[in-house]
Amino acid sequence: MIAFSFSAEPPARQAADPGPALGEQGRDVLVHRALPYPTRGEFALTAVPFLRAGCRAGDAVVVIAAPDTAALLRERLGTGTAAPVEFIDSADWFQGPMHALASYYDRTRADWWPRGRLRLLTEPVWDGLTPLETREWKRHEAILNVAFAGTPTSIMCAYDASALPGHVLADAARTHPEIAGPDGERPSEGFTDPAAFYAECNAVPLPPPPSIAARRPFAAGELPGVRDFLGAEARRLGLPKERSLPFVLAVNEVATNIIREGGGRGALWLWAEEGALVCDVSDPGRALTDRFLGYAPPRGQRGGEAAMWAVRRLCHIVEIRSGMDGTRIRMHVKLG
Repeated sequence: MIAFSFSAEPPARQAADPGPALGEQGRDVLVHRALPYPTRGEFALTAVPFLRAGCRAGDAVVVIAAPDTAALLRERLGTGTAAPVEFIDSADWFQGPMHALASYYDRTRADWWPRGRLRLLTEPVWDGLTPLETREWKRHEAILNVAFAGTPTSIMCAYDASALPGHVLADAARTHPEIAGPDGERPSEGFTDPAAFYAECNAVPLPPPPSIAARRPFAAGELPGVRDFLGAEARRLGLPKERSLPFVLAVNEVATNIIREGGGRGALWLWAEEGALVCDVSDPGRALTDRFLGYAPPRGQRGGEAAMWAVRRLCHIVEIRSGMDGTRIRMHVKLG
């Protein structure tokens, strides 16, 4: 079994704590708010004061949004106020849930937190997603409450209530402890503990591999052959050459951990669907108990943390299902 302990997980009460009001943010406590807005004007009425307050306080103020939203905010802020604000294109940042989370980890520690409290305004990209991607982005919003608990961070996530599906808006209330608007902030009555929301996401069963999937069992001493098999199948199914090695490395990490720390042997299936290369790796020997496996950088010599952190960063999406029948890890890599 892959051994893992999530370093950033707070006590249960702290995870559900909505945090202090804007005027009380001197302590290292996460504030995570959803901003559902019916019009662009109402969006600006809430977003602009949020950003201005950060500039006055000397926070690291960051906006991750589409270019048209950035242009609106620059106009409303004015030249003097907008100057200290860092604007990042949401299309570049939100390429995938793990890509975004890893980028947060990298930038907060290297740049934003050293300058003070981070005040972050984001507008996630929900258009053009598959049902799987939509679910994983909702999970991402829940995980932010755990990943940044106890840190000097204020996050406001904007949701266009006039355009987004009802289920996206409903789950925004479940993954954000507070709701923001022109009249101020209020606790979200629907907020769900991140561990419970995470478990709900995992309650969706993984469909079995299709009958056309290529299958290969593995055990100790067989990994070189497995890597050759993965490389050949990846090329056959259309994975570009420059992305073949990261994919093979990700699957090899999972198989290696099963051999060394799990049941000792397993099997994998490989196929293509919905523009992605998909690989299932099964460990029938043991079940995992860790709730947030691979969502934090590794600490010290903890091999399981390093392995799954690397696997998630190498893939577009990683799904894990574990129980009495063992563990199945499904890795998705975009073909296009």
